[in-house]
Amino acid sequence: MRFTAPPFRITFPAMKKYILLLIPLTAALLLSACYRNDIRTATFRIDQLRTQESVQLIGKALQQLEGIQEIRSDIEGRALTVVFNGRLLYLKNIEFAIVSAGFSLPNWPAEASAKDKLPEELQ
Repeated sequence: MRFTAPPFRITFPAMKKYILLLIPLTAALLLSACYRNDIRTATFRIDQLRTQESVQLIGKALQQLEGIQEIRSDIEGRALTVVFNGRLLYLKNIEFAIVSAGFSLPNWPAEASAKDKLPEELQ
């Protein structure tokens, strides 16, 4: 005589519904948590920042970059403060734009060809 047990099956229909609801909810929460506002401020020391014209030239060079929100100048202190979105723009991009406009930074001198394009009093 052979004894066979009936198939042992436990079903959790409510549990399946919860799991199916938790997967998209978890994905939505994770995706929304990845975005954050990343507004940064950087101040650059530029010795050639002597006149309002120099501020305008740098502003024109920085205007082409996406993510620049505000440019403040301190002509007496020869400093330029840039407020930008760090998710769209890196600090090196801003430095490159300033140097390409012909203005030297303390650790990055401008190329001679870019400096020659500046007015005489700013070279």
